Amino acid sequence: MQHFLLSSKPINSSEEIMNTILILLFCGLVASTCHASNMQDFCVADLKGPDSPSGYHCLPSDTVTSQNFKHSFGEPLTVPFNAKLYAASVKKFPVLNGLGISAFRGELERDGFVPVHTHESNEILIMHQGQLDVGILTPERAYVNTLKPGDLTVFPKGLQHYLVNSGKEKAVAYIAYSSPNPRFNFVHQALFANNVSTKTIAQTTFLDEPQVRKLKARFNGSG
Repeated sequence: MQHFLLSSKPINSSEEIMNTILILLFCGLVASTCHASNMQDFCVADLKGPDSPSGYHCLPSDTVTSQNFKHSFGEPLTVPFNAKLYAASVKKFPVLNGLGISAFRGELERDGFVPVHTHESNEILIMHQGQLDVGILTPERAYVNTLKPGDLTVFPKGLQHYLVNSGKEKAVAYIAYSSPNPRFNFVHQALFANNVSTKTIAQTTFLDEPQVRKLKARFNGSG
């Protein structure tokens, strides 16, 4: 379990947190192979144009200002289950275009959680406040840790994982992804927010049909 967890002295100041995040993002930048970052020093996304596997087209360099390199977390992406995510993805912070990285601030209120999900990118989480129980699920075993301020963990790309606030106060963490616009693929949405018949879902998940119907009703599924 400790392979996924790095513990250090508590990170007490905002400056220390941002320095740590910058180091992580710099590592991702160096490792990035996206051609947009190889063609020039930076490429601020023109969000009015189309997105592509290599990123957005660049704004003219003479229109870029210092403000393009600064981001303040704005309105959160409200996630059910008493959690909030503040994004610094390419759509919120266009200078990330072509760098293959993004950052988030996650807040889980007391008893809040983020259910089992995956990403198509690697994830590094730095614990800032409170306490989180996190788990990585594989067919062979689960890798479970309790994170406290100053701890760091990694969720490898494609592995199912979850987060639970197991403390007595709000939990806050800073997160970096190896993608400019990471996607959250929730298991419960894939199973119960669709129109596959209750009988088929029950048969293929080993759940009873009444349980499936209850979950479909909760997550607006049909069938």
